[in-house]
Amino acid sequence: HWIENLRDWCISRQLWWGHQIPIWYRKDDPDVMICYDKEGLPPEVEKEPNKWIQDEDVLDTWFSSALWPFSSLGWPKNTDDLKTFYPTSILITGHDILFFWVARMIMMGEYVMKDVPFHETFIHGLIYGKSYFKKDEDGSITYLPYEDKLKYDLGEKIPKGISSKWEKMSKSKGNVIDPLEIIEEYGTDAMRIALTSSATYARQIDLDRRKFDEFKNFANKLWNATRFIFQNLEKNEEKNLSALTKDSIEKGIDLETLSLEDKWILSRLNQTIKSEIDHLDNKHFDKAAILPYQFFWDDFCAYYLEMTKPYLFGRSKKELRENKQKILLFVLFSSIRLMHPIAPFITEEIFSIIKEKYPNLKPIENQDLYTKDFIETLSKKACIVSTYPKPISKIDEKAIEDFEFLKEALHLIRNIRSEMNIPLGQKTDLFVIFEKEKNLIDLLKENEHILTPLAKVENINYTSKEKDLPNGSIAICKSLKFLIPLPKDLIEKEIKRLEKEKIKLEAKIESSNKRLSNKTFLEKAPKDVVDSLKKSNDLDQNKLKEIDQKLKSYS
Repeated sequence: HWIENLRDWCISRQLWWGHQIPIWYRKDDPDVMICYDKEGLPPEVEKEPNKWIQDEDVLDTWFSSALWPFSSLGWPKNTDDLKTFYPTSILITGHDILFFWVARMIMMGEYVMKDVPFHETFIHGLIYGKSYFKKDEDGSITYLPYEDKLKYDLGEKIPKGISSKWEKMSKSKGNVIDPLEIIEEYGTDAMRIALTSSATYARQIDLDRRKFDEFKNFANKLWNATRFIFQNLEKNEEKNLSALTKDSIEKGIDLETLSLEDKWILSRLNQTIKSEIDHLDNKHFDKAAILPYQFFWDDFCAYYLEMTKPYLFGRSKKELRENKQKILLFVLFSSIRLMHPIAPFITEEIFSIIKEKYPNLKPIENQDLYTKDFIETLSKKACIVSTYPKPISKIDEKAIEDFEFLKEALHLIRNIRSEMNIPLGQKTDLFVIFEKEKNLIDLLKENEHILTPLAKVENINYTSKEKDLPNGSIAICKSLKFLIPLPKDLIEKEIKRLEKEKIKLEAKIESSNKRLSNKTFLEKAPKDVVDSLKKSNDLDQNKLKEIDQKLKSYS
């Protein structure tokens, strides 16, 4: 639109800096002028410099900026960089300068280079900072100094009389976030992830300073997880555990001995890679920043890494230890490659450490695809010039479904322990009550090695006779019931807790029933409000039945 409907543009500005307009006037007759488009001075000016004066105005900032796509690559010389990188693939910029800059770069590119400077433009919102102010007696506003703003940004309670709002960054308002200060305090990678994760399609980006702290913690998590994995790739003479060697890596993963958690983490890795590529292709940079973060923290570290510890420490099936080591290494390696475009510094460092530890790996016949990918990528000089990950194998939906059931079971068991205030280090027995759910029971029995360490369970007992079980707290998972026997010293406390919760629920249900039996409410209230209340009431009644059942078991 703006390119096809151009209007006159005043390109001169009265500023102290900029490209001085290349026009010279004859002093004795200003109507005589020279427009010179070559380097240096016009020949006439060189010959008689005292008779000419150059225009004192400078070119508009956007005129100079419009030359950026090719002038930064060496133009007017036909440099190798200009040949290689013009036109660029995509321009990323704020929505406020779409006409001022983007349209004018296109115009200049077509005029000078006979081609547009980029084929795609990603438009993001403007970053807003939080400003804090107080009203003076005369009604004017005084903005707080940076030092006071900083402590409120980091979560300190804002006192009465002080207001805050998100505004465009301004030094006078004290809400400017200095990137150099952020890099110094939180690290470059943390800043990059925080900014990228904020780049939604919204016109306004409210940049919360605590985001930098969150991703600084993630960078630490990534580094510490890497250190842990490397420590457990080494030889442990005391426990008679061998190191993961170059030869053992080249042998590849033994796909025949993969456990459920192995199949799950490899499938989740492939899912994540596929989704990450989709996010990048569709310019969903906020999702692209968060997805590897969630996979690494929530799946890899919180579950898989914890599940491998008995094998790494030699406490469980030593013959599977080497396979676990390889999977840990390969998933870590793929994860840093996924994160690299957004967090290049820490990922490049980890890449170089892995490359130094396992140099000159060679592909051999019948290697699995994960090992081939690892060896081929590690042969590159650096992460930045290596290939971006691609899904390696078909996603095992059954493994993902089964593992999600185990995660739900773990979550419920941990909740029971938390509700009962059982100390973290204290192991308990677990009773699984079933009727005809043989497939779920078989799944639990096959994967007790997952439940026992992560849920702090000592013995798992399977039974269909609920009446004969000891007092305890119950949680329902699909059609199964999980019961953890209550230690005697906690029974009285548990009864009191349940009775208080029962009173609250009964009051809430009574209130909901009154509203739902009120014809006026049912006729006038929006349908979604009524449906939501009904759904909430049904859930509350189910909770009440569960509490009654628990109290009955203690009597």
